[in-house]
Amino acid sequence: MASIKFSLQSKNSPANIYLRLSIDRNKIFKRKTGYVINTDDWSAKTGMPKNGGDEEQKKRRGDIERKLVSLSSKLMENLNDATTSGVYIDSKWLEKQIDDIQNKKQETDLDLLVNYFQYYIDNLPFKTQRNNTQGVSERTTKKYRTVKKKIAQYEEHNNKKFQVRDVNLRFRNDLIKYLKDVDKLSISTVGRYIKCVKTVCLDARVNEIETHPQLLEIKGFTETINHPFLSFEELDSIQNKQFERNALTNAKDWLLIGCYIGQRVSDLLELTDQNIQMIGGYKMIVLTQKKTKKEVAIPIHDKIKPILEKRNWNFPPPISAQKFNLHIKDIVKEAGIKEPINGGKMNKKTRRKDFGTFEKWELVTSHICRRSFATNFYAETPTALLINITAHSSEKQFLEYIGKPAKDFSVQLADYWSKESLKAKKQTQLNILKNAN
Repeated sequence: MASIKFSLQSKNSPANIYLRLSIDRNKIFKRKTGYVINTDDWSAKTGMPKNGGDEEQKKRRGDIERKLVSLSSKLMENLNDATTSGVYIDSKWLEKQIDDIQNKKQETDLDLLVNYFQYYIDNLPFKTQRNNTQGVSERTTKKYRTVKKKIAQYEEHNNKKFQVRDVNLRFRNDLIKYLKDVDKLSISTVGRYIKCVKTVCLDARVNEIETHPQLLEIKGFTETINHPFLSFEELDSIQNKQFERNALTNAKDWLLIGCYIGQRVSDLLELTDQNIQMIGGYKMIVLTQKKTKKEVAIPIHDKIKPILEKRNWNFPPPISAQKFNLHIKDIVKEAGIKEPINGGKMNKKTRRKDFGTFEKWELVTSHICRRSFATNFYAETPTALLINITAHSSEKQFLEYIGKPAKDFSVQLADYWSKESLKAKKQTQLNILKNAN
């Protein structure tokens, strides 16, 4: 005959109360009831809360006893119905019955925030992008792995497992405080991580995982930072600077090429003579960007033609991104580019950025190539043409990238119209003179 007993498995208070369901000698299942009690209030002999005590103890013990008796009674009814219907009884059945009796939604593994993060990461290779390509870059995958790790550390810090449905405005604010004050991350990094958490939770909602009503109110953010770029004048200073070390000369050529083609370092440093093609009668640098999977064709600027011509239309010898980052700091410094500017510099000891005023060469990284291209050519080249090369998703994103407010695009358009108007007036004057003659 089936029997139900309750017990504790810990000597520490408060302790979980376990339910033991015995069908026969071979079928004995045990699960948490969801109730806890102080060990001093529990009788191991009766398998129920102790009798007696002061009024507060009597009330506390009595409430728990009534809940356990009710749970036992309802569970036995369900067991009889299941046995009559031929339902298979096991530990999962017992767990579900306890949850149903207590009106508790059974939580799947994917209800856990960290677990759903892993599910999202596992499915990134099948994600369809805006350009209809499938999959994401390794950099994107690494970003979500990092955020998942931060969430796991945040759970450990709070000694708590978070559900997807726990992600609300309070969770957002508490996580921001942890990432800033405990993990010492920069404002921009924290803002990006918050965006990732929201993205994962929105995906969970699509897959019918319960989310919080405040999810759509959660916003990420960015910090306004003056990112350095090299002006045309500074690039000329670098080009005219001669270096004794071949390594610096090699890195200098890569730097100049990068600043005139506007590609990420992951694409820049892998260029070979195979990337130079004839299109429409012009020599172009043609490549497929790793991040966007977009093919771009970039005209070869007069400033970098000599660099390629001296190598019989080939690129400089290969160099790692790490060495490139180290060498270009020395190159910019020796070229005399030392003006004080505000920015963030990586601290090797803390592995975090220190923000303040530094000489410009100190803040130079490989990303300065793409930013210099976008910033320098913005004033004299239609934005749509630049976006086609940099592969930003929108004009707004491009303007934010180079630190220009959206209204600057209107100014650029006004300048263009003004130039067109002057051309029209000159053409009219020429026609008048021609007719007069």
